Amino acid sequence: MMSMTQPIITWMDATHSQEIVGPFDYQVIDADDKSEIFIFNIWNNKGGATDVSKMEDCTITTRDLNGGTGDTPEFNIEAVKNNWFHVQVDSLGENDLDEESSRVGKDFSKPIGTTGKTILDHSGTPYATPLVPGTKEILGVNNNGQPQDAAGNYVTLSIQCEVPLNARSGKQEFKKRISYRYV
Repeated sequence: MMSMTQPIITWMDATHSQEIVGPFDYQVIDADDKSEIFIFNIWNNKGGATDVSKMEDCTITTRDLNGGTGDTPEFNIEAVKNNWFHVQVDSLGENDLDEESSRVGKDFSKPIGTTGKTILDHSGTPYATPLVPGTKEILGVNNNGQPQDAAGNYVTLSIQCEVPLNARSGKQEFKKRISYRYV
């Protein structure tokens, strides 16, 4: 059996037109307020000419810059340790952004995935059968990189930060982390 190459992950903006490569700025959020809602599309193998491994058992959470849970003296990150972020998986039809079920951080990670199908390959040729990812999966098959043709290769997430009244002031640096496995 031929071994696959690891997933090739690309974070794109809401319109799939701009890659997000550096730290993302959630702007200034006042205590006892919410940020605006930011939409991200996370692709596996966007426009790839050859297949890579699919991402399995996918979840998202937040972590401090050291990969920890934001509760060490070196990385005291309230946004992570107090689970300030909410994630709604739009590609699964969720609408729970204001609910506790969408909270991520030290104590919570959230399953992500898509009900989308990938229907065209890299050259624009239709697959004999549309390819559908399983639960908590993102396909790695070659595709033409167009959202309408390769919906099995990405997830769409709405992310919002909810800052409590007792939040300390100042910049908080953290990572959004997608965990997955591949074969």
